[in-house]
Amino acid sequence: MKLYLAPLEGITNNIYRESQHTYFGGMDKYFTPFIAPNEQGILNTKVIRDILPENNKGMNLVPQILTNSADGFIIMCKTLEQYGYTEFNLNLGCPSGTVVSKGRGSGFLAYPDELDKFLDEIYKIDNMKISIKTRLGKERADEFYKLIEIYNKYPLEELIIHPRTREDFYGNTPNLEVFKDALKLSKHSIC
Repeated sequence: MKLYLAPLEGITNNIYRESQHTYFGGMDKYFTPFIAPNEQGILNTKVIRDILPENNKGMNLVPQILTNSADGFIIMCKTLEQYGYTEFNLNLGCPSGTVVSKGRGSGFLAYPDELDKFLDEIYKIDNMKISIKTRLGKERADEFYKLIEIYNKYPLEELIIHPRTREDFYGNTPNLEVFKDALKLSKHSIC
């Protein structure tokens, strides 16, 4: 079994991660709170402080990127690569209204054809591992069956599934039936 520290914006920054790692340890991966890329790939001071290798010693830290722009994702990966990162996580799970209204996070799940084109572009990046955090769908859990067909086309490092829809937010009971199907249908390692 592997243990991951999921990102929580405003909470699981480098100070929190360092404290957790020092006093409790045991995490196989730590994920940064999402980084929303800009067109120039410029990181603000807060993000730089959060991802600096010297602020994350001894941790397997994976930057999480939130975007629906393949170019933005690629530019951000190349920027973060300069800090030594080779694995990145695409956030398709955030249910926040401001994120979803821009077609990012779990809002991107409502556009499977666009998502497929996006993934086709980002998986052309050489020497980088890309995992995906997803929900079952934006509105309905049965949207996942189309999404898993798309995910299976690409060389994902792993697929992290939050077994709820965007509409569920963080409430309702996780849909373990569709999650069980995901375990059978996915060509990738599932978290």
